[in-house]
Amino acid sequence: MLSEKLVFTQLESKSLEIAESANYDITIDASGLLFFNLKDASKVNFNFHILDNVQARIIFWNEGVHNAEVSEHYEVGRDANLNIIYGELSDGSLVRSAIANLRQGSEVLVEGASITASNKRQTFIANHLEKYTTSNLNNYGIVTDGGEFFLDVTGKIFEDAVGSKAHQDSKILTLSENQKTQVIPQLLIYENDVEASHAATVGQVDEMQLYYMQSRGLSEMEATSLLMSGYLLPIARAIEDEKLRVHVQELIADKVDEICSIDKK
Repeated sequence: MLSEKLVFTQLESKSLEIAESANYDITIDASGLLFFNLKDASKVNFNFHILDNVQARIIFWNEGVHNAEVSEHYEVGRDANLNIIYGELSDGSLVRSAIANLRQGSEVLVEGASITASNKRQTFIANHLEKYTTSNLNNYGIVTDGGEFFLDVTGKIFEDAVGSKAHQDSKILTLSENQKTQVIPQLLIYENDVEASHAATVGQVDEMQLYYMQSRGLSEMEATSLLMSGYLLPIARAIEDEKLRVHVQELIADKVDEICSIDKK
C-alpha cells in the first residue's frame, strides 16, 4: 500500500486522483481547496492536520463502480475552519469513517450528498474538545431500489468545552420500498453552556409535490428528477470555483437522469 506525507504551504486549489490503495498524512497550513477523486482506490486512510487559523475546504468525489473503504482523521487547530464536501455517486459499496477533533475556536462544516444503489455505511464524529467550537454536519442522500444505507452522525461536546455548538441535519429520499435505510443522529453533551440540535428525515417522494409539478406540465419522471436534484445540488453550491461547480452540477444531473431513465435531448 502506498504511503505519502504531504505538506501544503501555499495552497490555493489542488486536485489529486487516487487510483490505488494508500495512506496519506497531510498537513495544511495555508487556506485553500483540495479535491480528491477516489477513482479506483479500494482502501484509503487519511490523516489531516489543519493548522491554526487556516481555512481549508476538502472535496471527496467518487463516481466509480468499485468498492471502497475510506478512513479520515482530522486534527483541526485553533480558530481554523474546515469544510468537507462529499460527492458519493458511485455504484459500488462504501464504508466511510471520519473523525474530527476540534480545538478552541475551530469549526467544521460537512456537506455530504450520496446516491446508494448497493451498500453504503458512513460514520462521522465531531469531537468538541475545547471551548467555542462549532460543528454543522449536513448529509443528504437518495436510496434506490435494492440499496442499503446506514448513516451514523455524532456530535460530542466534552466537559469544559463551553460556548460550543453542535448541529446536524440529515435528509434521505427513498425511491422504493425494496431498500434499507437507517439514520442515527447522536448528541453527546457533557457541558451545560452549549448549543445542540439534530434533525433527520427519511421518506419517499412526496405525492403532493409530484402532483403539483405534473399539473405544471412535467412528467412523473421529470418531476422526480427535479426532486432528486434538490437533495444533491447543495454540495455543488458550496463550491466557490465556478468551473468545478458547473462540472459537479453536470455530473449530478447525469447521474439523476440515469436513475430516472430520462433521455437527454
